[in-house]
Amino acid sequence: MNHPQIIDFQKVKSPFKRTHNARGEYVVTPEIEEGYEWIFENGVRAVDKLHGTNICVHFTNGQVMAVDNRTTRILQAPIEIHAKNEGKKSRFLLGILNSAERDWLESFDNGLVYGELIGPDINTNLHDTPYPLFVPFSFLYDKCHWKSWVNNKYPKTYESISEWFKTLISLFTERVFKKQVLAEGLVFYHPDGRLAKLRRDMFDWYEGPRHGD
Repeated sequence: MNHPQIIDFQKVKSPFKRTHNARGEYVVTPEIEEGYEWIFENGVRAVDKLHGTNICVHFTNGQVMAVDNRTTRILQAPIEIHAKNEGKKSRFLLGILNSAERDWLESFDNGLVYGELIGPDINTNLHDTPYPLFVPFSFLYDKCHWKSWVNNKYPKTYESISEWFKTLISLFTERVFKKQVLAEGLVFYHPDGRLAKLRRDMFDWYEGPRHGD
């Protein structure tokens, strides 16, 4: 059996330049990164960024052939279920099954599906998810983007975005689990495929553990 190649999800950068503050933390500044002015253009979507782990699911004829966690192959066909949970791999399979039960995967027959795996024991389970759940990025793009951003309802400046992020909620958690929690951040999607990301922990005012990237 020929197993599919591992293809990592592209690296996504902040649209604002970053520097180290007085505490040595890597934070954003008001200066826009060169080439990222597009986040303010019409048609760009600001999509809820989930706090989980990136995975890629390979489909062939509607069947799962492999599951990758960034550059690591977690599962590959034939996918076997053993009595012993080896390395907590079951969370990946359960996450995909729970996604399929919600009909989030019905349109995928062949190719790669990238998304976020969330749930208990995955990072901090910010979304208070009671079970593992694979959320395709395409679902977030379609169902969990801020129409106020697309409609230019508020000023698109560093200062206004910084204030917004202080109370920004996760649209996904609100719409899927009917709960309100603070969002991890946003991913900006240009219609031509360009991406940028911005997290709460990138701002100087944030208090708590930070990502390194």
